[in-house]
Amino acid sequence: MIEESKTIEQKFGVLDSVPVGACLLRDDFVVLFWNICLEEWTKIPRSQILGTKITTHFPHLSQLKYATRFKQIFAGGPPTIFSSQIHKHLIPATCQDGQHRIQQTNVTAVPALEAGVAEQEIRGWVLQTLELEPDSAVGVPEPTSAFLSRESRPSVSSSIWPGVNSPSFYALLVIQDVTDLTHRIQAYRTLRDQALEEVKVRQRVEEELRSSQHFIQQIADAAPYLLYIYDLTEQRNVYVNGQASKLLGYTPQEILQMKMALFSSLVYPNDLERVRSHLQKFPLAEDGSILEVEYRLKHRSGQWRWFRFRDQVFARTPSGVPKQIFGTAQDITDYKRAQEALWQQNERELLMATITQHIRQSLDLGEVLSTTVTEVRQFLQADRVMIVRFNFCKGCLCAAHATGAVTVESVAPNCRPMLGETLENFCFDEFYLEAYQHRAIRPIADVWAADLPQYQIDLLAQFEVRAYLVVPLVQGDQLWGLLMAHQCSPRQWMQLEVQLLSSLATQLAIAIKQAELYQQLQAANLKLERLATLDELTQLANRRRFDQYLEMEWRRQAREQTPLSLILCDIDSFKSYNDTYGHPGGDECLRQVAGAIGNAVDRPGDLVARYGGEEFAVILPNTSMQGAVLVAEHIQIKIAALQLPHAVSQVSEYVTVSLGVASIVPASESGFEILIAAADQALYQAKRLGRDRIQLYQPDPAIANASGTAAPVRPVDFSLPNTNLPSPTSA
Repeated sequence: MIEESKTIEQKFGVLDSVPVGACLLRDDFVVLFWNICLEEWTKIPRSQILGTKITTHFPHLSQLKYATRFKQIFAGGPPTIFSSQIHKHLIPATCQDGQHRIQQTNVTAVPALEAGVAEQEIRGWVLQTLELEPDSAVGVPEPTSAFLSRESRPSVSSSIWPGVNSPSFYALLVIQDVTDLTHRIQAYRTLRDQALEEVKVRQRVEEELRSSQHFIQQIADAAPYLLYIYDLTEQRNVYVNGQASKLLGYTPQEILQMKMALFSSLVYPNDLERVRSHLQKFPLAEDGSILEVEYRLKHRSGQWRWFRFRDQVFARTPSGVPKQIFGTAQDITDYKRAQEALWQQNERELLMATITQHIRQSLDLGEVLSTTVTEVRQFLQADRVMIVRFNFCKGCLCAAHATGAVTVESVAPNCRPMLGETLENFCFDEFYLEAYQHRAIRPIADVWAADLPQYQIDLLAQFEVRAYLVVPLVQGDQLWGLLMAHQCSPRQWMQLEVQLLSSLATQLAIAIKQAELYQQLQAANLKLERLATLDELTQLANRRRFDQYLEMEWRRQAREQTPLSLILCDIDSFKSYNDTYGHPGGDECLRQVAGAIGNAVDRPGDLVARYGGEEFAVILPNTSMQGAVLVAEHIQIKIAALQLPHAVSQVSEYVTVSLGVASIVPASESGFEILIAAADQALYQAKRLGRDRIQLYQPDPAIANASGTAAPVRPVDFSLPNTNLPSPTSA
C-alpha cells in the first residue's frame, strides 16, 4: 500500500499544478490521490483523507445513483459527467463568501498503475477531459497517447494494455469550479428574459398604440366638426363649413351675415367673459400652438349646446400680429351631460355613504331617526324634514283608517313645528298608494299648482308648506312610514335630490328594522337578566343576585369604611305549615311574607332576596346595628299585620319569623362570608331561644383586648322576646 501510494504520488503529482480539483479513487472507494486544489476547497488535508473511503467524508456518494455510475467506471466503462445543473456539489466545498462551489465533475476510468501511465499522459488527459488547451506556463506538452486525444477515450478493450487480459481501473474525478460561470450564465439568462419581456411589452404597447391610433383616426374621420376662420381685426367669421347647419341650425351664410353680432347672438351670456379672455391670448400666441376653450352656443331651436373650441393662429399681418385664427368646434353637449350625471352620481353616492354611515352608527331608533332628518335637511337645505310613522293594518298596503304621527323632525327656526301632529288619511289617495307599492317619490314643486286633494292642501297651508317630497319607508310589504321634506316657498326639486331620497329610504328602512330588532333584543336580554336574578315564586332577588350584591357592597363599604348590615329571616315551623296547608298554601305564604318584607325595606340601596326555601335575607349598605334592628322590627310588624293562620305553630296561631342581625365594617383582606356566618349564627340563636324574635351579633371586645388582635364575631344573647311589638292579634 505504501509502495502504491508513492507510485500514485509520483504519477499523479503533476495534478497539483492544475487549477481544478483532482481525486483518484480505488474500486473500494478508498482515496488514492487528493490534489492541493481540493485541499484548499474542502479544508481536508491530504494526510487526513488518503487511504480512507471517500464515503466516510461525503456519505452521499454511497447513494445508489452515485455507486452505480462509479461501478461502471471501475469496470473500465466510458467517462461519466456529473453536470453542474443536476449535481451542483459532488464534493461539497465552500467559497470565501460561504456559498457552495458549483462544480462540473468528470469521472474517468484510469488504468491501475501496474499497467503504467506517463505523467504527461495524465496531465494531457486532464486537460482533454476539461476540453482545455494545455497551459504553456506549466510547461506540459500536448498529450501524445492515442487514447488521450480528442478523437478517442480509453476503454477496456484498448490495445495500449499489452499483456493484460482484464486490467483494473481507478476512478479519476476531475472537478472544475464553474460557480462564476454559472452565475454569469444565470445573469445572462435573466437579462435575456428581461430583454425578451421588454420586447414583448414594447410590441404589445406598439400594437395597442396602433389600435388606439386607428380607433382615434376612425372617430376623427367620422366626427362632425364645425370648421371656421375668425378675423380678429374685423371681429367676424370669414369662413364656416357646412356642419353649421347640422350643429347650430343656421346656414353658413346666416352665420357670416351676423358679423360683429356673432357672439352676442349665439354665445350664452354667462360665457361671454370666457370668450373674451380666450381671444385676448392670441397676440402672444406662437405659430402652431393650440388654445382651447369650452362654452355654449344657441341652436336655432333655442337649445343651448356645449362646444369645445380648438384655435390656432392662421394668418398674421405684415408686422407679425395675429390677424386670423383657424378653429374647430366639437359638440360636447352629450359629454357635458354625462359628466354632470357622473358628478351627480358621485355626489349622491358620497352623500349616501355619509348619511348611511351616520345612521348606522347607532342602533337606537330615536337616534337613527333624528340623525336622518338632520342630515337630510342639511343636504337639501329644506325648511323641514320629518318622519311620519303609521299605525294601520299590517300585511299588504292598505288605506283603511290609516293615521300617522310626526315622530321626529328637523325644522328651520322660522317654521311652525309639526312634531307630534297626527295626520288623518294624509297622502293615502289612490295615486299615492300605487306609488308606495313601487317605492316611488312624487316631487311637488308648488302645492297650489298641483292636483292635490283639498284636505291635503288645507293641512299643508296650516304649516305654510308650498313644496314637498314624500318618500315611502317600506319594510317588506308593510308601509312603516314616510320621509317628508318641506319647503315654505315653491321649489323645483332636482333629480339628484329625488334619487338621493329614494336610495336613502331603502337604507333607512333597513336601519329602522335593525334598530327595532335591537330594541327587541335589549328587551329580551333585560327579561332574561331579570329572570336570571329573580326568584320565580316570590319575585324577589334570588340567591345568585344576593351573592353578587353582597360581594359588591362588601368591597364598597371596605373602601369607604362604613358599616354593612345583614338580616336573615326564617319562617317559624314552615315545614309543619306545608304539611298542614299543602304546598300551594305554602307557596302563597312565601309570596305574602316576601311582599311584607319588601314593603318593610324602602331604601333604594337595600336588597331583599330569597335566601333559601323559607329563608329571606336583607342587605343594608351603610347601616349600623341600630338601623338594622329598626328594619328587623319593621319586618316583624309587617308580617304580624298579615295575620296568616298557622294552626300548628309552636309559638303563635299566626305565621311568625325569627331574625338574625349582624353588622360589621368590612375589611379589604376578609370576605363577606363572615357577615353571612354571623347573621346565620344569630338566626340559629333566635330559633334555639324560642323563635319569633330578633337576635343580634356583635364583636367580642374582651377577646380582642386579651389577644391584642382584631375581635372575632360572637353571638350576644339579646334574645328576649320582642315585647315592644304588638301581638299578632293587636297588630
